[in-house]
Amino acid sequence: MADSLALEPASKRRNRADAGQIPQECGWFLPVALELKRIFGRKCPREIVARTGCDISTAERWLGGHTSPSGEALARLLRSDIGDRVHDALIEGVQAPWARSVRSVREIARLRQQQNDTARRLAALENNLREG
Repeated sequence: MADSLALEPASKRRNRADAGQIPQECGWFLPVALELKRIFGRKCPREIVARTGCDISTAERWLGGHTSPSGEALARLLRSDIGDRVHDALIEGVQAPWARSVRSVREIARLRQQQNDTARRLAALENNLREG
């Protein structure tokens, strides 16, 4: 693939690279694609279409690693109801201090939410015992 790209005029290579269509440059989206597949299973392409406005074949190419989303499509995913999980997948392998801090803050928020949910469930069970 690299050899065939070397034979192309520089302007064509630049356009393909800008469009995210050089396969070896689409790997950045793989963690996101895997997370989307975990979330949606077989309905994944349709769910991506619903959140980004792309067509089904485009979503399938993203999931297959043949192309990657544009910045606009990625932004739509990040602004969607699953944006937190898309963001987590994007920064999964980043070891910079800011990424570790973001992951820690997200984990703290998840644990606090679980703690609140657990407290509500315990209170409901205790009320059932008192009323029963």
